[in-house]
Amino acid sequence: MGFVPALALALAAAAVPPPDSESACASYRELFPGAPAPPASEAACGELLSEACDAGRRLACAELGLLLEEGGALHRDGPRALQFLGRACDAGVAWACAELGLALLRRGEAELGREALREACAIGSGPACTARLADTSDPGLARTLAERACDLGDVEGCLALAARTPGGPAPETLERACRLGSADACTALSAAAVEERCRAGDAAGCLRLGVLVEEGRVLVPDGARAAGLYARACGGGRDEACLRLARLHRFGAGVPRDETRARSLLAAACARGREDACRLLEEPAEEERPGRGDGQ
Repeated sequence: MGFVPALALALAAAAVPPPDSESACASYRELFPGAPAPPASEAACGELLSEACDAGRRLACAELGLLLEEGGALHRDGPRALQFLGRACDAGVAWACAELGLALLRRGEAELGREALREACAIGSGPACTARLADTSDPGLARTLAERACDLGDVEGCLALAARTPGGPAPETLERACRLGSADACTALSAAAVEERCRAGDAAGCLRLGVLVEEGRVLVPDGARAAGLYARACGGGRDEACLRLARLHRFGAGVPRDETRARSLLAAACARGREDACRLLEEPAEEERPGRGDGQ
C-alpha cells in the first residue's frame, strides 16, 4: 500500500478527528448537507458513500472505511474497510491513517500498521503519535512523540509528556491537558491547593491526589506521600482510599510492609460492605503465597 509523503498533503482536513456517527446515512448527511435526503436504508447510504469516494471525496472514503471496520450500521467487511481507509490515508486524511494502522495491528500486520501510524502522526493525528509510544524504548523519541501528540491536541499525549518530563511535569503541559479535558491534569495543576484542602478535611481531594501520586502518570510517583494522602482520605470515610492504603502496606510500596495494618484496613472496609475488600482479605499475604516465601 503506498502512503503519501508526510507533508505533501495535509493541513486542513488531515487532522479532523474521526466521526462520532455510527450511521452511514448520518455520515452522508454530514458530508453532503445540501444533497437530497438519502434513502432510509443504511446499505444504500453506504453505496452513496462509496460512489462519493470513487468521485474523489476522501472523507467519504474515510468514514465508509471506519463504518465497515466497526460493523455497526453496515455489515462488517474487513477487506473493504482496509481498502477505503487506505484510500483516505493515501489522500492525506490523518485520522484515517491512524484507524488504518490500528486495524492492521489488530490483524497482526505489525510493520504495515506501524507505517500507517507513522504517516498519521506525521500528517496530523495526535492519537497516532501517542499510539506510537507503545512501540519505542527510546526515551528521546518517546518524548518527541509525546510533544507532537500534545501539540496536536491529544490529551493522552500531553499526559505522556508530563510523565516523561524530568523533575516533574511543566505547568504549561498540565495546563494544556487540563484545557483538553483531563481531570487528572487539572488536579495535578492545583496539587498544592488540593493538598491544603485535604489537610482541612476534603477526603475526596485526598483520594484523588493520592491516586495521581501513587500511579505517577501525571505527577512524580511517591509511595510514602500517597500513603499519607490515602490515610487522610480513609479517615474521612473513603473506602477506596482504605483499600489502596491496605495494598501499599501489604506489598511494602512506599511504606513499610505491614500485613497486620493491611488486614485491619481491609476488615473495616469489608464490614462496611466493600466486596473487593472482603476478597482481598481472603487472599494470603504476599509472603505466604507459593513460591514467594523464599524470596523469589
